[in-house]
Amino acid sequence: MARYDLKALRSDLCKELANGFQKESVEMVNQLLSKYKSHPEDWEGMEIWSKDKYTRTLLDKGNGHYNLMILFWNATQKSPIHNHLNSHCFMKTLKGEVFEELYKNPDMTSCERSCGCKMEKIKDSIYSLNDVALITDAEGLHRVGNKSQTEGAVTLHLYSPPFASCRTYDDDTGKSTEVKMEIDKDFSQQCCASSCCGE
Repeated sequence: MARYDLKALRSDLCKELANGFQKESVEMVNQLLSKYKSHPEDWEGMEIWSKDKYTRTLLDKGNGHYNLMILFWNATQKSPIHNHLNSHCFMKTLKGEVFEELYKNPDMTSCERSCGCKMEKIKDSIYSLNDVALITDAEGLHRVGNKSQTEGAVTLHLYSPPFASCRTYDDDTGKSTEVKMEIDKDFSQQCCASSCCGE
């Protein structure tokens, strides 16, 4: 029996999300991401490792309904605290171990009066190989990073609906800045299946 690889996952996501993200899509996407077991050969040639920042490789634009991408994290690299502009953000650990810090949305009306409020952490989580996580803005903001001091980590992310920018938040003041979502490598033209690409 053939291994359920990244290509098969991409194809199934294309089919299941062909009409956009529905209420029942949360469980379905979780099931598909859980079904896929990480294998380094699936992203061979897609890596970009930077000493300055974590990087994003775009795999699929999902006909405008979602973005699927792989993130590469060198040792100790982490994101700023950020939101997802009302998108569902799924994350699966493909290599290593990553941490997630969940933060409460700051109340900027009171923060502005007091010259800023320190971000309030709600929860700490650790995700190991093949773990799947989900966050939405209703649950809060988060920071994600590579837990290892010496080894790289790899994560797979699905954002639906896709977004081109998000807001990052200062740890000490809670003040936000709009930041463009940068793509370091784009493989989205390598279609997952002809039925998904209109060919």
